[in-house]
Amino acid sequence: MSLKTRIVASILLLAVLVSTSVMMPLTTAYAASSSVTLILRIDKAQFNSRAVEALGGKLIYVADLAPVAIVSVPGKAVGLLKKLPGVLHVSMDGEVKTLEVKVNAPPVGRGPAKSQPAETLPWGVDYIDAEKVWPLGINGFVDVNGDGDSEIEVAIIDTGVDRDHPDLAANIKWGISVLNGRITENFDDINGHGTHVAGTIAALDNDIGVVGVAPGVEVYMIKALNNGGMGQWSDLIIAIDMAVKGPDGVIDADGDGVIVGDPEDDAPEVISMSLGGPDPPPELHDIIKAAYDYGIVIVAAAGNEGADTPSYPAAYPEVIAVGAVDENGTVPDWSNRNPEVAAPGVDILSTYPDDTYETLSGTSMATPHVSGTVALIQAARLANGLPLLPPGTETDMDTSTIRGILHVTAVDAGAVGYDELYGYGIINAYEAVNAALQ
Repeated sequence: MSLKTRIVASILLLAVLVSTSVMMPLTTAYAASSSVTLILRIDKAQFNSRAVEALGGKLIYVADLAPVAIVSVPGKAVGLLKKLPGVLHVSMDGEVKTLEVKVNAPPVGRGPAKSQPAETLPWGVDYIDAEKVWPLGINGFVDVNGDGDSEIEVAIIDTGVDRDHPDLAANIKWGISVLNGRITENFDDINGHGTHVAGTIAALDNDIGVVGVAPGVEVYMIKALNNGGMGQWSDLIIAIDMAVKGPDGVIDADGDGVIVGDPEDDAPEVISMSLGGPDPPPELHDIIKAAYDYGIVIVAAAGNEGADTPSYPAAYPEVIAVGAVDENGTVPDWSNRNPEVAAPGVDILSTYPDDTYETLSGTSMATPHVSGTVALIQAARLANGLPLLPPGTETDMDTSTIRGILHVTAVDAGAVGYDELYGYGIINAYEAVNAALQ
């Protein structure tokens, strides 16, 4: 058991003992006047927010995707909260962050921000052959019902976005912030990370700056990380739930059980998360499984610690974990091992706040290459009168699912077959789209 786990377990035990009148000193974190954010798995039929209020707490959010609630209560009330009707499990909150920077690794990080008057094809977009797809009339935008809106959206959960950036503004369909459990429309990006990720996915093909993998795709931007690139698991849970509901705030508006690619629904077809952390609450997995079960493809950064396994949420089996490669197709030592696929993630030029452009590195930068590729695949299917493909599983090796297509069309750059450095290989958008249309 890690030190962090032992500390959390000790804190929870102290709270329970106090609630049952066993006299024991409280830690500073659980002093009588303090308040803690907790993540609950609940039985919605029995759970009553008034019972939380009776403990001196408040209900922050109840998810629609899965039976999960976020609450804030005084530390001394944690033990009593666990005993409330309808409370099935209680988790502590924890930190999640952007996966841009690896300490003591000079190649990872940022270059000088700059204006970019003439359009550049970033090496990563070129490397995965995304530009070969566009002449086929496939750029991520597909309007099936003729209402002027695309049926393909990518939800990016990050630090927000520069919504007025000339290389992005036309593709920003909707955005919100969920920081600290507060739902607002202030999703502006001060950090820069979210704007950079958005550019790799959806920068416009407009003769200035850069161009993204899917330059016509519509973007939902959910700000769940603060200006320092940090956030909480609770906010990520809210972000995923809000992303799936989309602008209309309803998961399945027409009640037909289909939300991806459905003109009557606002759900995104892809959720892209260039973020991660350790020790997530099980309720996060509940939310992710629910989104996956609706057919949403979920993509996340593998992490930059040089670890043997991806960070969370990339480590979940429902999520495509993305590792990084450089221009030579080499996996940097900081990219976490055993990803599902690899993509360009070193010295990536993309959009940045204040109408500028910047070069960043990390598995955060690799992830949007995959998210954009998935958008192209699904757009190609719809444009050709074909149904959207389901996400698939980690082991798929045929073209009946998104993950299967990514696996069989990836460039096998390491040992033959799956290997710990590249996973199934480096993605190729052109080959993936062609396979999806066969």
